[in-house]
Amino acid sequence: MGSRWPVLAADLEVDARRIPGLAAAQAPGFAWLDGGPGGRGLVAAWPDLEIEADDLGALSEIEARWRARPELPWIGWLTYEVGADALRGRAGPRGRLPGLCFRRYPAALEIGPGGVIGRGEAGAVDRLRAHLEAARPIERARWPLDALTPTDDFAAYRQRFDRVLAAIRAGDTYQINLSHVLEARWTATPPGSPAALARAAAAIYADLRGRAPAPMGALLDAGGAWILSNSPETLIDVRLGDVAGGRDLARAWPIKGTRPRSDDPDEDRRRAAELLGSAKDRAEHLMIVDLLRNDLGRLAAPGSVAAPRIPELVALPTVHHLVSEVRCALSPGWSLAALIDAVFPGGSITGAPKRRTIELIAAIEDHARGIYCGAILALGPGGLRASIPIRTAILDRSGLSLCSGGGLVADSDPEDEWRETLVKARAFAGG
Repeated sequence: MGSRWPVLAADLEVDARRIPGLAAAQAPGFAWLDGGPGGRGLVAAWPDLEIEADDLGALSEIEARWRARPELPWIGWLTYEVGADALRGRAGPRGRLPGLCFRRYPAALEIGPGGVIGRGEAGAVDRLRAHLEAARPIERARWPLDALTPTDDFAAYRQRFDRVLAAIRAGDTYQINLSHVLEARWTATPPGSPAALARAAAAIYADLRGRAPAPMGALLDAGGAWILSNSPETLIDVRLGDVAGGRDLARAWPIKGTRPRSDDPDEDRRRAAELLGSAKDRAEHLMIVDLLRNDLGRLAAPGSVAAPRIPELVALPTVHHLVSEVRCALSPGWSLAALIDAVFPGGSITGAPKRRTIELIAAIEDHARGIYCGAILALGPGGLRASIPIRTAILDRSGLSLCSGGGLVADSDPEDEWRETLVKARAFAGG
């Protein structure tokens, strides 16, 4: 999360299996922002303050409290709808979670290569460390859910796909991210208590990260439900004072362009090369990079927005992606509310132009996205970081539910796009 956090427990060693064990023990407000292999994550529980709202107006209070006591970490989420509604200027259907939820923690542990660092108040760090050391390690167990199944068939998806292409051909938009819902029910009797659900969520996430670790993964207690995120995508990362002259650095890594991985090494390399050489995927990717350059430009110091001309290939356990880094120096006096207003929801999971495309998504999709394509955020003294929760599920007594989608342009093929959405959700199919 940043090198300027105070070091309180740098000598602590943690068995990573104990982290979901802390969730299984029903630690209130449990949050694990999982940095994936080689990354640094953040673990917290027992918040001393929680702020919930159904609009973005609460961001001003959260920022004031964060800047007044920057040593205390904050972790929270925004649903897709709370951002889309702000852009559209009117409220639409909402999912099961509050649109905004932020929790302040007296302590957190930053965990990754090089050891563990305590954040916050020394006594609270010691208590959190003791609870984590006492947590039972979570081992992989039998997958407790049935097969992940789309709630609509391909014919229903095709109808919405055709409406998207009609909007593109009419000139209303250039690209739309279209999603649909998949669900998996409990194989046996559903968890009958919050404690049983917490244990199931911890075990499922431990299995998920063991098979398909992600650099922006997360496991969050959402009060009667759990958020399980397998996301590779960053919405925004702000490092305070990291630019010459003491200015603040903002970076984002938009993802656009996908190919499924193959177990055959030669075929896998062929698919990666195909993605890198695809003019269609390159054009879609550059369209979203330009959108993000424009978004960041609203808060950037003049002339500081930069992005590479050629995207990089990133290979994840189930897919290859095209990724670019877009960066800028923020102008003095930026606020958290203004930053979220500029970049949220992310362009890679809406389309271009953003405002009109969000209106079309609301008209064409028949479900609330909820945490999917929203944001999961952490605030600290070194800055802030937010993911875009793609590959992200909600787990409750009904089972597991998630959305999966992809960007559509004028020459998209419906069968190819449908298959891509199923590949993206593959990590949640069990193993």
